[in-house]
Amino acid sequence: MDYALIGVGGAASVVTAIDLNNWGSEVIVSCLYDPLGTAKPYKLVFGGCGEVRCSVHEEGALEDASADLIGFSIGENDLRKPAIITTDVFELSILYRTFQVEK
Repeated sequence: MDYALIGVGGAASVVTAIDLNNWGSEVIVSCLYDPLGTAKPYKLVFGGCGEVRCSVHEEGALEDASADLIGFSIGENDLRKPAIITTDVFELSILYRTFQVEK
């Protein structure tokens, strides 16, 4: 898991939203790191996306406001290997050109 690359700490985060912009060529995954009630929001921003896939694991959980971040693999930029974001509700696969973390 490449979770340490996000640089927010060792505890788990939750995903609070996914935004697709410019017909899916930009994907923004909004997250919240809140191990002790300090609430540190951050965003995973993928640009130049060539493919975005989402698999829902548990349809009954779709009404929840957030999903527990279970796994994060950065993949490789320039559309070589997809980033994989795994939660308790869904898994997101993104082929991308650029990646940045906004805090």
